[in-house]
Amino acid sequence: MRNFLVRAPNIDFLKIRKIGYLISFSLLVVSLVLFFTKGFNLGLDFTGGTSVQIKFNQPVKVSDIRLLLKEVNLDDTLIQEVGTEKKEVEIRVSAKKGSSSIVVESIKKALDKKYQNQYEIRKIEFIDALVGSEMAKASVYSIIFVMVGILLFVGYRYEPLFAIAAIIPLFHDAIITLGIFSLLDREIDLTVVAAVLTVLGYSLNDTIIVFDRIRENIKQRGKKNLEAIINKSINENLGRTIITSGTSLFSVLALFFFGGESLNSFALALLIGIVFGTYSSIYVAAPLILEVEKLLRSRVKKEQVSGV
Repeated sequence: MRNFLVRAPNIDFLKIRKIGYLISFSLLVVSLVLFFTKGFNLGLDFTGGTSVQIKFNQPVKVSDIRLLLKEVNLDDTLIQEVGTEKKEVEIRVSAKKGSSSIVVESIKKALDKKYQNQYEIRKIEFIDALVGSEMAKASVYSIIFVMVGILLFVGYRYEPLFAIAAIIPLFHDAIITLGIFSLLDREIDLTVVAAVLTVLGYSLNDTIIVFDRIRENIKQRGKKNLEAIINKSINENLGRTIITSGTSLFSVLALFFFGGESLNSFALALLIGIVFGTYSSIYVAAPLILEVEKLLRSRVKKEQVSGV
């Protein structure tokens, strides 16, 4: 294993690139179908609702509170601990469950069964649905802005060929991540959007490192055998990719299993992003350089033939 990480192996990644294309295309189609049929489970940040902060006289368990809220049809709400003493929680309820007054009364009714006179409501906040929709638009705009910025940067830093090959995998990773969230009916809030943006940066970082190696090898050998150059470049970076992705994966797994409910969706988005970001940098981004180069070359030949 040590030699595998230190010495560059000789794996023909591009030989099975069409299988990679098929897998990616299938996942993208399934994700898009889910977008338009199942939709997304949008969180309070986007739909609006009520946030109630409650302090108890003694430490409480989130699981116990959830069981009580289930009896008043509030089992699908977000409950998270506030502070470190486990005496204070925040309950966030979607606007679909009713107005703030109705929600607060339902919460009181549920908690009184076990904690009567043992808690106090410290703060009640109402998030307007209109504000939530504006935040949803801002989130979409931020992702688009990041995509355009990356396209311009890579096009300037390298060349348009690399920019095209870099931007497509980012759409690939973002769509598949959101598709899995739709499939699992996981709530999407601002932390998930932040995770998706983080995923884009992570995926781009891995892709750029491979692109740097490809560019250096092209300078030394030219573009005559581009397929061999791309394979060589991926193999030369494979050890670094395994180490970086592996350590990141272990950290995110720890966050996913032990970070608590409030960070679970954030960690899940990062987990999906790391796996597919690593996959796309090898089986999508790098092979696309070859495909775009072939496409440009065939177009040039057609123009030369038509000019003759």
